[in-house]
Amino acid sequence: QRMVAERMVATVARELTDRWEMMYGLLQAFWEREGDSNVPKRHVEDGERLGGWLQNQRQRYKTRALSEAERKARSVSPLSDAEVARLEALGVSWDPVAQQWERMYSLLAAYREREGNGNVPGKHVEDGERLGGWLQNQRQRYKTRALSEVERTAISVSPLSDAEMARLEALGVSW
Repeated sequence: QRMVAERMVATVARELTDRWEMMYGLLQAFWEREGDSNVPKRHVEDGERLGGWLQNQRQRYKTRALSEAERKARSVSPLSDAEVARLEALGVSWDPVAQQWERMYSLLAAYREREGNGNVPGKHVEDGERLGGWLQNQRQRYKTRALSEVERTAISVSPLSDAEMARLEALGVSW
């Protein structure tokens, strides 16, 4: 029985490794074709849910900071150092929301430098991004700071953090 159990564990481990390698290969093909690893959450590549797989890798990355007991409770194994290095070599962002916020903030800073203010018109597009719409979103997030947690959850808007607010104000954004 012990030998059968060991063989089963080895087989499952091999299949998981083979699957990871196959999905990594699909991510690499996406990266080569698109020039980045910003795979949309619902993206399917060659019949496989690549976006979902990448989300799962991000979750596995986050579990690296957890204790062994917390990992077991979540039933998620952390990424190995080698897996992290390989994914980072393809430009995978562990927090794409924060990365996008920083990109938009940089575009706002460039706009302010050029125009002399941070009050972007609502329909303005900067470097292919809807900067005006993003800034309107940040203003909405600012307003939600006055709402209760229940009210914010009901409208699905996260409040602007103090740090984000300060950075935007430093660029001359008015609320």
